[in-house]
Amino acid sequence: MDLGDVALFVETLRAGSISDAARRLSLTQPTASRRIRRLELDLGQELLSRSGRSVTPTRAGLSLLQFAEATLAHERQLREMLQSPHSLHGSLHIAASTAPGESFVPGLLAAFAGHHDGLSAQLAIMDSQAVERCVADGTCDVGFTGHPPARGLLSAQEIGRDELVLAVPRSHPAFAEAEVSPEDLLRQTFVERSPGSGTRRTIEERLSSTGLHYAERRIALTVNSAQAVLAAVRSGIGVGFVSRLVLRGEPKDEVRGLRIRGLRIERPLYVVWDAHPSAAAEAFVAFVRSARAVRADG
Repeated sequence: MDLGDVALFVETLRAGSISDAARRLSLTQPTASRRIRRLELDLGQELLSRSGRSVTPTRAGLSLLQFAEATLAHERQLREMLQSPHSLHGSLHIAASTAPGESFVPGLLAAFAGHHDGLSAQLAIMDSQAVERCVADGTCDVGFTGHPPARGLLSAQEIGRDELVLAVPRSHPAFAEAEVSPEDLLRQTFVERSPGSGTRRTIEERLSSTGLHYAERRIALTVNSAQAVLAAVRSGIGVGFVSRLVLRGEPKDEVRGLRIRGLRIERPLYVVWDAHPSAAAEAFVAFVRSARAVRADG
């Protein structure tokens, strides 16, 4: 059994088709198909159920997938250890939702990479659902989110707490206040995060649970990052919920974060990784877990 064929099999299931896997691995589709067939002949089992261009694993394919992911992870870890017993090498791809990604993750990543000269690190900012997908499909090694992962194959640990507040511009009547009433909240015009955002999901869950008809709010603009929310708030388009972690970097005389009277909206922040991390990812997760907890206290 060729490990290259095994890796192609895993990539085929991640991509959902042989042709997409071939394109990701810079192979022609006929070559990829021959190698998958060779693997099936080696094992004496049909591994994929084919329906048009799409493929799904057979029972034997599912068994191979569990073995393959562990074997490929061990091979990757062995190669990294052989390169240097004292320092990590290779690349580390990190995905983070906007609150952690625009606040504490860059500092953690810089501190970790500073101890490993041979390590190249990349950080991508995206919404929480996209972070989860990125880690689950192997594109990213480690993720940071504001919501626990829904995928059972991912591991996660809470690393801190965050508070969500209503960002209002200097021209807002409540700018000098510390809070707004639930009734006043429904009179506002909102700048919202996209539906995949952990911030939006948390706000909708918490406010709806109080009996507030938050789903009836007026939304003027939907954006895909916390910084875009703040830019829209500064320009007077509306108000919007953001992490207090992100708000820390804003001039206090331009945008202010208000609480909702009688309601403190907090959420945990998580580090997320898959079941078979690379040596670099495993070391980074251990570093994050040992770091001082993150908290946005206002």
